[in-house]
This record gives sequence, C-alpha cells and structure tokens, in this order.
Amino acid sequence: MITILIVDDEKLERRGIRFLLKREEGEFQILEATNGKDAQGVLESNHVDILFSDVKMPYMNGLELTKAVREDHPDMEIVIFSGYNDFSYAREALRYGVVDYVLKPVDPEEFHKTFQRVMENISSKIEKKEQQEKKEDYLKKYFLLKYLYGGKEEDFVQFKKLTDGMEDDLSQFTRMVLVSASNGFFETEEEHFLMSLKEEVQREFHYVNLNSNESIFLFTEKYADYHGIVEKMYRFFAHQFDSECYFAVSEEIEDGKNLAEEFKVLEGMLEEQFYQPRQHLFFHGEKQEEKKADPAEDSEIMEQITKDIQYKDLPHLRQDFQRLEEKYRAHKQFSDMYVKFVFSGIMKELLDQMEGLDEKMLSKRVDRLYRCRNLNDVIAIVEEVLQEYEHCIQEQEDGFRSEVTTVKGYIYHHYKEKDLGAETLSAMVFLSPGYLSAVFKEETGMTLNRFIREVRMNKAKELLETTNMKISQIAKEVGFSNNSYFCRSFREFFGDTPEACRKGIAADEKTNTEVDPSI
Repeated sequence: MITILIVDDEKLERRGIRFLLKREEGEFQILEATNGKDAQGVLESNHVDILFSDVKMPYMNGLELTKAVREDHPDMEIVIFSGYNDFSYAREALRYGVVDYVLKPVDPEEFHKTFQRVMENISSKIEKKEQQEKKEDYLKKYFLLKYLYGGKEEDFVQFKKLTDGMEDDLSQFTRMVLVSASNGFFETEEEHFLMSLKEEVQREFHYVNLNSNESIFLFTEKYADYHGIVEKMYRFFAHQFDSECYFAVSEEIEDGKNLAEEFKVLEGMLEEQFYQPRQHLFFHGEKQEEKKADPAEDSEIMEQITKDIQYKDLPHLRQDFQRLEEKYRAHKQFSDMYVKFVFSGIMKELLDQMEGLDEKMLSKRVDRLYRCRNLNDVIAIVEEVLQEYEHCIQEQEDGFRSEVTTVKGYIYHHYKEKDLGAETLSAMVFLSPGYLSAVFKEETGMTLNRFIREVRMNKAKELLETTNMKISQIAKEVGFSNNSYFCRSFREFFGDTPEACRKGIAADEKTNTEVDPSI
C-alpha cells in the first residue's frame, strides 16, 4: 500500500487534497501534518512514499522541509503546492528533486496528471529494484554453484561479496541437506512446496536448486534436531507430492569455506540410494544402522550379490559379501550343508563370469568347498575366487571407459528427453544406476545429473546464438517442460538471462557491421 503525507497548515486544504486522492485508483494510507516540524515527526515513525507539501507554513516551510527530507529520504516522491506564482520558488523546489510545483487553487485535472506521473515514478523504481534484486540473486546462485562444483576460492570470494551480512551469507549456515528426487520433481513442483515445507518443519532455510532432480537446503540453527527435521521433510515430499526423495545431511559446518568439500561428500553419500533403496536418510559421520540377521534375508542378500556380479560392481560386491559373512558368523542355527550351499552358489556365479575356466576346474573348487570343516575355510575358498574375479574386472577397466563414452554420446543426441537419467542410461549399458554414476563421475569429474544439465544449457545457448527460435521453444527443445524454470536455470548457469544472451549476440553483430560495412 502507498503511504501519502499531506503537509499544510490549512485544514481545508488538507481535506481538498484528500478529496482529490479519493478520485484516484488504488489504496492509500493518508497521513497529515500541519507544518514542517510536525511532518518530520511523522516521517521518523512512518515509511512515506509520497509527500504533498504547501510552501508557506509556520516553523518550517515547504522548501525547508523538502531539503531536509531529500537528505534522509532520497527516493521519496515530493510535490509542492503554493499560491505564489514565483519562479524562484519553483526553481528552488526543482533543486531538491520535486516531481512538480502545483499552483493553488489546485486544478483537479492538473492534480490527476501530477499524481499519475508520481505513481509512474514509483512503479518504475519498484521495477528497477526488483530487477536489481533478481540480478543479484541470480549472480549469487551462479557463484555459489560454481564454488560448490569447482571449489575455487575466487568463486567463494565473489559469493561472499554479494552476500556479506545478508541472510544467505555462507557464514550463517551450519547444516547442508542435499535432496535427490526423480522425474524432474524440482522443475515441476518447486513453486508449490517451499512455503508449505517451512510450515511443516517449522524452520527457516535457504533453498538452492541444482537441477531438475537435485536441490540443496541450507539451515542456520546449530543445535536443532536434524534427524527429526529431515524425517519431516521426507514424509512431506512423500505424502504431499507422492515423491520418493533421498536425503544426505552434512556434519556441522563451522566455516563456509568447507561447503564445497562437504557438498562432494554428500554427492557420494547419495550414490548409495541405488543400493539401499529402503534407506532414504544418510547422515555424514554416522554409520548406517545395520539390520539384524534374519533367515528371510538370504534371498535378498543373494539377489543383491547376483546383481553386483552382473553389474561388475566391485565395491558393493565386497560390501554385500561381508554382510553375508557376518550373518553366518553371528548366527549358528544354520546347518553346515546349507551354508556351503549358499557360498558355493556365489562361487559358481563368480567363476561363470570369468573366461578360461572349464567345468573340471569348477567341479574341483566346489568339491574342495564341500569338504571344508569350518566356516573360515569355506569363506577362504570363496575369497580366493572373489579376488580372481576382482583382478579380472580390473583388467576390463578400459571397457568401462567405453561405456561412459556410450552414455555421453547418448546424452549429446537425446538431451531433449524428459526422463533422461541414471536409471534409463544404466539400462542401456547393462550397469546398475549407482555403479554407472560412480564410474561416470570417476571418468568425467562430475555427476550424471550435472553433466546432463551442462549439455542442455550449452545447447540452449547455441540455439539462442544461431536460431530465431522462441525461448519457450528452445526450453522444450533442450528437455525442459517449464519455461520459467528453464530461464532461471539458464541465468544461474551462465550468470545472464536467455534474452540478454541473444541481445548480446545481436549487439556484437551490429558493432562488427559498423566497423566493417562490407560484412
């Protein structure tokens, strides 16, 4: 709402201005003062957008008030009324940046024109302020993302310059939560959940979108129960949006400079989501709760080991093999024959994946395993085969590079597909989503989601520079269903809007033409 202060020692004159204001469109809060001194008191306790002041008043006249107001409130719109048709008054008023100098008695039509000009000035200032705030916000996200992904100190310094003393100053944050969703959740639902989520968790947070499937939530409270907060977040997304999200929660952050390092740790933690589908919350520095051994778990563990072998996933094969070993060491109720049967099955699967081993060799190892008298000997035999398998896979490492190349090539040619992600790409090269993500990051230095985003952004920039396609068409062409989300992502990625990018190219072409008319 616009607040207006009318200053005039004549009550009838103040009523007249009030009457004229009622004829204008809009809602206004109208304050009054009888002279310049009173007006200063009103201004000390109220925000005022427009000042209407008479010139001739006791104690402090209108020009003296205008001078004082301009020093303390440089953006205030000021209109002077006077019964004196004296150019010297008008000239002095103009020196203090008044919008208009209106003669009394005030002509209603003249007042309307003056008021319209004042409102246009206010609207223009508000628009410029909003544009500046948006520009600063995009720049802050631009440098923050560069810092998180690159860890370069110069990007950290640039971000600090833009946020020093503000709510999103990195020094304010004590916890970082990295959230992974699927199916472009953060592209389609971002505008709807932020306020509701804050009400749900009863905490303030700073939100940073990374891509359509990942976002960061930064919290400032040091001693809050983050287990409880993140559990609420998980339930909120599951119940309100039917979205299965995974959360990686940082340790306490004591220095904003540690954010990039902590971010990389959280990225690694979220890779576990593909191997522990029932586990949705991962806390840095805390060992995940181990399940109690149960005979019914045999099929689940064996199924996972089979997948590990099929996908050549050595780290998780070791992890699942250890789970099985610990289970049988801790529980004595299983018969020797049953345990030998389980481990011989694993050994057969391992040997089947290695070339050059005939049936005779397989039979000898199985026979040797069944003649073992204790669990240690059984595990030792399978361990030998497991080491052989690991060595065999290590030699095939170059093959994984070709699979990464295949995935990259597919992304380059299918970036417009909406469901482009780890699950789709991993099925194409016969690897597990998690293992593909790990190999891809090791080979390229970035996650799959980030690589897809970079390809899409660079293609969008190319289309802006080389075609006349509408921005909404380009957004769809590079895999975005939400045009406003595309524009925001583009600006956060390049530090400039799609429109500015296109205009920049046009300006360069114009400059080149002016320099060399033959072009």
